[in-house]
Amino acid sequence: MSVLLPITATFMIAVVLSAVFLCWLPRLTRPDLYFALTVPPTFRDGDDGRAILGRFRVQVLLYSLAACVLVIAGGWRSSMLLLASGIAVQVAGFFEAYLGARSRVRPHTQEPTPLREAPLAPRPASLPGGRLVRAGPVVLLALTALYLNRRWADIPARFPNHWGLDGQPNGWATRSLGGVYGPLAQAILICLMLLLLGYGLTRWSRPIRLRGAPGHAEEHFRRVVLGVLLATQYLLALVFIWAALLPLSPGPPSLLVGAGLPLAFTVVVFLVLIRQGQGGARRVEASALAGKDPRPVGDRTLDRYWKVGMFYVNPDDPALFVEKRFGIGYTVNFGRPATWVILGAVLLVALLGGLVAMLAHK
Repeated sequence: MSVLLPITATFMIAVVLSAVFLCWLPRLTRPDLYFALTVPPTFRDGDDGRAILGRFRVQVLLYSLAACVLVIAGGWRSSMLLLASGIAVQVAGFFEAYLGARSRVRPHTQEPTPLREAPLAPRPASLPGGRLVRAGPVVLLALTALYLNRRWADIPARFPNHWGLDGQPNGWATRSLGGVYGPLAQAILICLMLLLLGYGLTRWSRPIRLRGAPGHAEEHFRRVVLGVLLATQYLLALVFIWAALLPLSPGPPSLLVGAGLPLAFTVVVFLVLIRQGQGGARRVEASALAGKDPRPVGDRTLDRYWKVGMFYVNPDDPALFVEKRFGIGYTVNFGRPATWVILGAVLLVALLGGLVAMLAHK
């Protein structure tokens, strides 16, 4: 158990933080979207809205408690299956609670206003930072590759690249192009994909609010999301550089970098996004979010285009990226052919990464 304590603690922290975030999630959306359904802006603060939220939170917490029990059992029995089962139980419980809440909200739904806002001038569309900042992750990865090339003779002919729950190596790689440079190649592919995603958000997304405080808050929210994507690229670069340099470091890897740093980064990102709210809604007074039409604004899409409130399918909408209805950030419009091209590119990157990993593993 002592060897597994850091891993068990990491899983436990992840379950607890997820439970807190999931309980908060329904309050982070726009005020006239509740469990991914369009409702009057005052509904979620009314008696019915609070009762639905309370029941949802109780269910999430109960399933999260069961997940904690499984995680502890997994750590005690050195079972990765039990550890993973804890996460699976929490995820499955969340979806059950979410779908139940949607069914209780549905009788209170309302059509959004047909009024639209159109920009009179081109919307600024640029990624955060200059070209050097955006190229930073790839540059760091390339410099690491040059360093490994200079230290080639110091790299063992065969070295571990995967460790079990007991801290003992159970996967090996060789001093080859795939074995040494594989992690760096995977990281470069992922960083380029995230860069493309950021580019798409600036040019292939549709704004919801343009004028006044809501418009400024939404634009600020978009810049924050783009900043998070850029920071994620730097995080991935650092983690993969650490993984690529492991052959030069004796002993098993430290969880501080492999798990602690990504977990801390995730917590910071959650706190930043929670402060914003979806579309910057938490930065604006509720009265400012209300439109001239007494009907809700929502995200200016109809409920019927959202499958279980999470998958947007509208072939008549030219936008490829739209705000999530439940959660924070953006999702894709599955009704557009270009979206499937992007998803195909993501799948190709994943397959190439898997191929690189296979070539490195022995």
